[in-house]
Amino acid sequence: MEDGVTPTPRSQNPMPQVKENMDKLDTLLKEIRDSRQAVENRLDMITTDMNIMKDDQAKLSDRLKQTKSTVADILPTHDNKNAIVKLQQQMEALQERIEDAEGRSRRNKIHIIRLPEGKEGNNPTQYIETWLQSIAKDKLSIHFVVERAHRIPGRKPIPEPQQDL
Repeated sequence: MEDGVTPTPRSQNPMPQVKENMDKLDTLLKEIRDSRQAVENRLDMITTDMNIMKDDQAKLSDRLKQTKSTVADILPTHDNKNAIVKLQQQMEALQERIEDAEGRSRRNKIHIIRLPEGKEGNNPTQYIETWLQSIAKDKLSIHFVVERAHRIPGRKPIPEPQQDL
């Protein structure tokens, strides 16, 4: 303190602080530039993708116009509505015929369940006719006839072992 000037402590020297702030600003500016470049690159990619999609959409639009004109050319030459109506009528008639045939095939059929195996012997038709007459007695008409009788193939039961008494 000889001249009346007081020495400034080193921590109060503004130069290192300014240099540090400048370095921070340079780093921040570099990060901003990098981010800007990344955004610009991404925008370029998006623009390219959009151009490709516009081209694809234009191609699809042209294809749709071609398809519409082709269909418009074909439709007047064919009487599709009448053809469809005729096909529906034929289909309905065939369905009725099928239902009738199925109904006729089911008429006068008897399905007997759990009739013991092997009782019919060599003539299942005669056995069933006799068996039905015996259980129905007076309820069957005189004209009752069994035309066919058969078994549905299945497993034969395992004979039970006989026990000696």
